[in-house]
Amino acid sequence: MTEINTFDLLNSINWSALRHAYGSAWDVPAQLRALRSGNAEIKENAQRSLCSNIFHQGDRYEATAYAVPCLLKVLEDSSSSAFARVFLISLLEFAEKKQGPEFEAEMHQSHEGFVNRAKNHEERASCNEFRNRMLEKHCRRAKDELAASWAAYALAWFPGEPSGEGYRDSVTVLKGLLEKEEDTVVLASAIISLGLLNGRFDDARPEGIDGLVSRLRSYSTDTRPLVRWAAAVALIRLRYEEPEHVDTLISILADRSFKGLDARECSARTSFPFQEGDVAGYSVKVLGTINADDYPGAVTAIFDALPGSSGLGIIMLLEGLLALVFGPEPEHMKVTPFEQLSLVQQLTVAALAGMDDKMWERADSKYPLDIWNIPAGS
Repeated sequence: MTEINTFDLLNSINWSALRHAYGSAWDVPAQLRALRSGNAEIKENAQRSLCSNIFHQGDRYEATAYAVPCLLKVLEDSSSSAFARVFLISLLEFAEKKQGPEFEAEMHQSHEGFVNRAKNHEERASCNEFRNRMLEKHCRRAKDELAASWAAYALAWFPGEPSGEGYRDSVTVLKGLLEKEEDTVVLASAIISLGLLNGRFDDARPEGIDGLVSRLRSYSTDTRPLVRWAAAVALIRLRYEEPEHVDTLISILADRSFKGLDARECSARTSFPFQEGDVAGYSVKVLGTINADDYPGAVTAIFDALPGSSGLGIIMLLEGLLALVFGPEPEHMKVTPFEQLSLVQQLTVAALAGMDDKMWERADSKYPLDIWNIPAGS
């Protein structure tokens, strides 16, 4: 199969007409080419520029989709440093996160436009499968754990695509990691990704779910705390949790030493990819998906964690608390009278109203209350 050289196609794209965070994307081609420079400083500057303009604060722009094939081409280069590969994997993961049908359609159309510039069917097929082969390569055969953990993380955003030559779907690749992986961070990343991929269903259960759940439960007694925590997260995502799994996440909120594994300047430098290494923060997000009536201890645990938190930590806890008690973020503005709230909801609102005023000194601390339409004066 002939493989298309995506960098040869850069000049065929009208980058000036595409947009990124700061306006016209005219500067993106040079930055993409700089990723292949032999000068480490030039490469790092290009990485930081792309992290800022086409993936600004996790958002995606018109230029993002057109950049992905080139990012994959750089990722294929086995001589890339561990940081460079982790950085690129994280960018690709940002590029593929689903944000509604309109963005998905735009992303698909952009990729198709790029692929359609290929000279023949073989080149188009090669370009379509390129992403899958590279992610599989870095997930299954990565020589360093840093890149492997981020590849396992990225696979969570690539569910079940049609099989192609040399390609196995994301679930199969991640299950393979369970069989052979010894590194704690890589194993934990694979476990959580399996929970995310297989948790994307309503009433129907995916094929093989019982066997997967049994395997994940076996990690609940693992001697490594991070692996036990990851198993709890995955089982909750799959809605196969037991009280002890919820208790595992609750215990993380009380254990300040377990809050961050490797929080550094840029998320792509983090050894554990989920929530940029903030295990407590991710625990709160996952707790926000369970039923507060079934696990009232989760509500208490979040309240107990609030006094020792500050800044963004308070916002994170409040968002998790309100999702846990009131359900997902509401789509429409609606204020429910206090007397119509459930007992747990009434107790939560009353407890928030009684919190120390210092907690609300930061202006955006009340932002989660606005999202869930809870009057700040309640």
